[in-house]
Amino acid sequence: MGAWSTGILKTADAVLGPAACAALSLIERLSGRDTVPEPLDPADVRRILVVRPGGLGDMIVLLPVLDVLRKKFPDATIRLVCEKRNIEVLRVAGMAELGIAYDTNPFRLLSHLVRTTYDLAIDTEQFHHFSAVFAFLSGARTRIGFKINPRRNPLYTHLVDYALDGREGDEFMKLTRPLGVDDEYEPAGILADARIELPMVFDAKLKNAFDDKPFAVIHPCGYTPQKRWPADAFACLVRDLHESHGMGTVLVGDKSDRPGAESIVEEAKPQQGDVLSLAGQLNLSGTAALIKKAGVFIGPDSGLAHLATALGTRTVVLFGPSDHRKWGTESLRHAVVRKDMPCAPCFIFGYHKPCRRRTCMTGISPADVLSKVGDVLAE
Repeated sequence: MGAWSTGILKTADAVLGPAACAALSLIERLSGRDTVPEPLDPADVRRILVVRPGGLGDMIVLLPVLDVLRKKFPDATIRLVCEKRNIEVLRVAGMAELGIAYDTNPFRLLSHLVRTTYDLAIDTEQFHHFSAVFAFLSGARTRIGFKINPRRNPLYTHLVDYALDGREGDEFMKLTRPLGVDDEYEPAGILADARIELPMVFDAKLKNAFDDKPFAVIHPCGYTPQKRWPADAFACLVRDLHESHGMGTVLVGDKSDRPGAESIVEEAKPQQGDVLSLAGQLNLSGTAALIKKAGVFIGPDSGLAHLATALGTRTVVLFGPSDHRKWGTESLRHAVVRKDMPCAPCFIFGYHKPCRRRTCMTGISPADVLSKVGDVLAE
């Protein structure tokens, strides 16, 4: 069975999820098991289930938490329920064996949970219902989740407060506090040692285009239209990078980004060979290897921006509708570009407020971005 669409699963969650949570909560109360268990002894934990619905960025933000769990429970088997598209993230991180794709065949996942008893379940989803159902069906006597949706709260044994304005990685790390973990969240460089290589044919393209000169990787489009920066602004930035820093530019993205990337190449053309589009030509592993070679990554808040941060590459990330305090990373090597708008941020839990002007993005100038590039390159 092919992958189920995200829209179908979200609709099913909204329609069937509350009833499923209510039914399982009633079963829990009638069984008399709805009491908080004693703290876990790490030696007793053999199987751990982690639930992480969501996109590429969410998965990458979760990686430090998975690393902490591996260290806390070195002898335990960890399985991660996620979307099929994020198995590739786990592969880049060297954790492909952890993944169970819930959107490939939800019924197969449910069968697995019923047949397999886990000792610990951690649900990292903030609001939707099915993730709590997955955690409950795991049979784990310790189930940790966010205290944000009262319909699903009874399915957990440990509830953790969720701050809407808190940095997302810090919120994820809070889920380990009931386990006695006090590690600080640090996303930068978590994938710095990833074993990834750029395919030879693309490595040759880089050498032919730039002759070993430094280059920037730009993700110009992205899945969310509200986060996109104008193509002419990107074209201007490509020229500025060449003139100010002697850098070439490689444009990346998926197949849907290819037309936009090619239009930027056509408009930029600082001189022959200084800009190259590989949008739609690389898988995630290849894109990661390319970003790792780059002098700087530039783009809107997206999964690839989080990937660049995790790889340890310098980043300049443009924030408009999403909250830079929640999703951004700022340090000597990582910069945020944004305009202080009274209506921003307006993006929460994957939903945007209607907006025609998108001034939060169009108000960012190429000079604003170039200035931040200079800052991170000077580090």
